[in-house]
Amino acid sequence: MTQPGSTTVGWGEWVGLPDWGIDAIKARIDTGARTSALHAFDLKLFESDEVEWVRFAVQPCQRSDDDVAVVEAIRVNHRTITSSSRTRSDRSVVRAWTCSKAMGVHS
Repeated sequence: MTQPGSTTVGWGEWVGLPDWGIDAIKARIDTGARTSALHAFDLKLFESDEVEWVRFAVQPCQRSDDDVAVVEAIRVNHRTITSSSRTRSDRSVVRAWTCSKAMGVHS
């Protein structure tokens, strides 16, 4: 049952990341999660005015090497992730506004 004022979304949706200049990127929706993952590459940590930032690249169109967005965001936290092969890696956590491309909803 849908709660009043809530929005129903599918498992996979096109979302925008307007603050990062990304009009559309495919997202997997997990309503129970507090964070979501984004496939990023060329990560570089840097400091500006004593605040830790991360610069990274994403490909909004997964099968296109031509469409690459370079993003800079404040690193609000980090997580140590253990892969299925037991390899550990440090992942940056950033905040981003999203908007649903199908419904124009912001979250």
